[in-house]
Amino acid sequence: MIICYINLIIGLEVYRIRNMNLSKIKLNKINPLFVLKVGIGSAVAIIVAETLGLMYSPSAGIITLLTVQNTKKETLLVASKRIISFLMAVVISYIMFSAFGYNPWVFGCFVLVFVGLSYLFNLKDGISMNAVLMTHFLIEQRVDWQMFVNEAMILGIGMGIGIILNLIMPNYKKMIRLKQHMLEDEMRKILKTMALALKDKKACLLQEGSYDRDNFNENAHSNLLDNEAENNTDSVVIDFRDIDTLIEELIQKAYEDAGNTLLSNTRYLISYLEMRKHQIEVLKVISRNIMDIPVLLKQSIPLAGFLERTSEGFHEMNNVKGLLEDLRKLTIHYKQDKLPVSREEFEYRAVLFQILNELKYFLMIKRNFVLELENKEMI
Repeated sequence: MIICYINLIIGLEVYRIRNMNLSKIKLNKINPLFVLKVGIGSAVAIIVAETLGLMYSPSAGIITLLTVQNTKKETLLVASKRIISFLMAVVISYIMFSAFGYNPWVFGCFVLVFVGLSYLFNLKDGISMNAVLMTHFLIEQRVDWQMFVNEAMILGIGMGIGIILNLIMPNYKKMIRLKQHMLEDEMRKILKTMALALKDKKACLLQEGSYDRDNFNENAHSNLLDNEAENNTDSVVIDFRDIDTLIEELIQKAYEDAGNTLLSNTRYLISYLEMRKHQIEVLKVISRNIMDIPVLLKQSIPLAGFLERTSEGFHEMNNVKGLLEDLRKLTIHYKQDKLPVSREEFEYRAVLFQILNELKYFLMIKRNFVLELENKEMI
């Protein structure tokens, strides 16, 4: 009984250490379903092993605990490695115990060889579990057919119940789709806020005269309303904190859902969310560029209008061909514009040109994504 208790403590400690480096698990965020599964599953495994009259039945509970993974695919992969690792451990222990006897030094040599081969053949997941099982040979002072069947049944019961439990996994597809629409709404809001930020300046620097924030009088003369423009703070704030949290949550759930889907193709959703994350990073660059322009320019107005059109046409099925054509025309329009008449205007228009390039990159990310899907027939 003491040995069974020791085995249980060893298994729990190994499990704790193995999961300490999982960045996705937070101390203040417990998964109730996972805790319930491992608790009930471990108890059921021990009861089944005891009912069948197996020796060291608590080990079945430890194996169930170690078998339950975050996803179905991960569980099946780890289980297959542990079966191979078990057979290798039995062969090594049989050879070493039969040749050198049953004592702690021989067991230490077994661990040395077993761990080395496990790392060599990428079977690390089976080290802790099978090392515990092999201690039963040492305790019983024999490696015979009866003991082999006993350990194999303990392994089968523990992993079998763990695999069955892992079939009970939540389906995140509906939640992901719902929050995907929220993500797209947030990106639309950011694009609209950027358009507003381009126009909502406390000072203006115009190449040609008086202005209206929506319509310019192109026959007017140059005007600088505020010489201290660079010291003014824009009232529009572009905040990415919520959308950063949302996209990270969606990507994590998408990977978990992919791991829990054994047959269907899950590449599209993950690729789509990674593409949106890439676009968000580009929007951050554009946002910083917009904040670097403290004044309203004549050239800012059509660019703001393009941002608004991009926001209005922003959705999953848009192939952005029309937007890329509009951007091409806008670029030509800027090339035909009059040259800057001051250093300040030159610097600010250079930033506008950088924004134009970033917007093209932003659209090309989506365009390349669509073309890749068409080539792979994923849509």
